[in-house]
Amino acid sequence: MSAPTSLLGMVDDRQFGTLVVDVYEHIPSLLYPASVSVYSEMRTDSRLRAIIDGYALQLRRAQWQLDGSGCRPEVTQLVADCLGLNVVGQDRPSGFRRRGVSWNDHLRSALLSQVFGHYAFEMQAEVDGDGRARLAALAERIPATISNIHADPRTGALLGIDQQVTGLRRRGPQIPADRLVFYSRNREGASWQGVSLLRAAYRPWLLKAEMLRVAAIMNRRWGAGVAVAEALPGTNPTPGQLAEAQRMASAARAGDQAGAAVPPNFTMKIVGLTGSVPDTVAFIRFLNQEIATSVLMPHLDLGTSESGSRALGTAFIDSWTLALESEAESVADATTRQAAARIVDWNWGEDEPVPRVVVSGIGSRREVTAESLQLLLNSGALAADPGLEAWVRREYRLPERQDAPKPLPAGPPAKVPARGEAVAAAAPSQPPTDVEALDAAHDQAVTEMTGRWQNASGPLVTALAAAVAAETAGGALAGLAGLAVPASATAALTGVVSAGLLAAATSAAAMTAVEVAPIRQVDATLDAATRARLGDLARGVVDLIVGGYRSAASRVAMAHSGADEGQVRAAVADALTDLSQPKSAGLVAGSLSDAALTAQGVGREQVLGALPDGTRFKAGETRDKNTCVACREADGTEYPSLDGALAARPTGRNPACAGGLRCRGFIYALVG
Repeated sequence: MSAPTSLLGMVDDRQFGTLVVDVYEHIPSLLYPASVSVYSEMRTDSRLRAIIDGYALQLRRAQWQLDGSGCRPEVTQLVADCLGLNVVGQDRPSGFRRRGVSWNDHLRSALLSQVFGHYAFEMQAEVDGDGRARLAALAERIPATISNIHADPRTGALLGIDQQVTGLRRRGPQIPADRLVFYSRNREGASWQGVSLLRAAYRPWLLKAEMLRVAAIMNRRWGAGVAVAEALPGTNPTPGQLAEAQRMASAARAGDQAGAAVPPNFTMKIVGLTGSVPDTVAFIRFLNQEIATSVLMPHLDLGTSESGSRALGTAFIDSWTLALESEAESVADATTRQAAARIVDWNWGEDEPVPRVVVSGIGSRREVTAESLQLLLNSGALAADPGLEAWVRREYRLPERQDAPKPLPAGPPAKVPARGEAVAAAAPSQPPTDVEALDAAHDQAVTEMTGRWQNASGPLVTALAAAVAAETAGGALAGLAGLAVPASATAALTGVVSAGLLAAATSAAAMTAVEVAPIRQVDATLDAATRARLGDLARGVVDLIVGGYRSAASRVAMAHSGADEGQVRAAVADALTDLSQPKSAGLVAGSLSDAALTAQGVGREQVLGALPDGTRFKAGETRDKNTCVACREADGTEYPSLDGALAARPTGRNPACAGGLRCRGFIYALVG
């Protein structure tokens, strides 16, 4: 069968001359373009104004960013600059841009498509000195000026628009689609005029407008009663007396000095409305509820309705939040396809990947408190880093972190410590350790080990998948506790970890040798004892990770209990293959990261152990940009010997650290 390369049918053909016809719309005043003036009037209604602002303001306060996943950084940055957006991961605001597009202002106008069903912008670019075409403006083309929307009847694709103009020109300019960013809400087929958010509220709004007039007439006509001049019983007023009584009643006014002279044989009464009348105010309230329901916002009436609860309000808001997210994703998709893609096409062609406009923080935003952050950090689900600290400081309106810690006030003279006894220094000195180089070496070692682990994990995955499938054949699960992994399946992995830890320890020893050079020139070559420690560490780490693989395989097998052997083997293999992926917070990367920190401590320990007797040592915590209370208090603690320091801080890390094995504390020698 050959692939179809042309279309035989059509989406629709609803355009005749300069009038767009919607065959689904049966109210003449709501046919485009007459609908523009109707929706413009509707948005002045107090209830509908609140609804429009409720949608627009929520969407404008969301976090709009540019996701450059799979794109080159220079492409992502150019599109972000053109649209006035921040790149995902760079939540710190950039400098103010004097030229180009303001995203907030553009979004404010684009969201008017919720009112009119559509909203158009014409793109204008400028070419800089480097030959790059940059978006200079997104000029509004408001619906009231559009006389015709052209669409391809076969595909429904937008072809362009015509605008009405004043003056001598009879026909507006044809603006082709490749120059437009056209937002169309809930478009069907070729009906690019879209569907207004207010369309479902038209009937109750129309009745409400009439009922408001009725209520105003009722209050104006009957609110203060009607003055009536009534002839006394047994009298027969003359026509002149009747006319005088009419004038007196018509001239009657309310006031603290008001009064009236009643003609002879007459009495005056103030007569109010008698009998029952429709409750117009209640009907208006009902129409307001219908309007709110039509846009998924019934929670607006919870404070005035006869029933309702907090739980019900939460359910209402949840459904409204889903609507908000859908509206936002529609705007983001249209901007990506019609603005971001064209900026990329101008500069790099159609084969270049395009960064996507994304939106977050609508409904899915969670309240972040100090307690919740502490739980996330302690559980290991979140790692402290400079970006997180900067975000916390901004959210809690805390001052910016200073690069150099302020010295603590001087205390009493420190006592002479016994061997192994720690003395807290009043003012920690700046360590000579290059903490940035240590961190870079650690991260490089972890990256290399996780990548090599993934490549070498195939035998382990295959062996565990086969063992689990064999043990669970027939539905038996008792043998999962004793799964055996052959040494041949882990030999390559042990080699990967051994080499990575050796590299981490070697680089740390070399940096430490440079650090202590003012005290003594030390050979940084790792000796046999240190290499043996690293080998034992590597085997222990591999056993730990393999234990995690074994546990994961058992859980997958239990979830597929009763399946045939082939299905179990495939499910286990898929799960373990995913577990082998380099993930910053995963089992493999997390375990290797802890091991690399230990290896760096072992390498530093060998060099520090070669220093002469009498060398004093201190604990350093400046390697951690975000320190816990225990590490902050321990920073600068002085030890009279390396043995005493290692007794209190094995491999240099603080055992009391809130981050546990993630502590990046270290020991350094006092120079001079």
